[in-house]
Amino acid sequence: MKNVIVYSTKVCPNCKILKQILNESDISFDEVDMTTPAALTELAMNNVFTMSAPVLKIHNMFYTTDDMMDSDTLNRQKVEDIISNI
Repeated sequence: MKNVIVYSTKVCPNCKILKQILNESDISFDEVDMTTPAALTELAMNNVFTMSAPVLKIHNMFYTTDDMMDSDTLNRQKVEDIISNI
């Protein structure tokens, strides 16, 4: 498993934007469907209780929409700040 994981859903425009930012930054990542029981269990076991996608995991840190978005839109600068330490 890579150190960067994007938990996403199939119909999530902000997930697509997040993955685009990671790709543009040459950051490899795994993608996990966060609607599966296994993904929901993993998130819950790490004290991540959200049904809003995307969730970004870097090493052992989880970043939710609260960390990456302004209102309903992914904030590119916030994401770039988060990934700057990878």
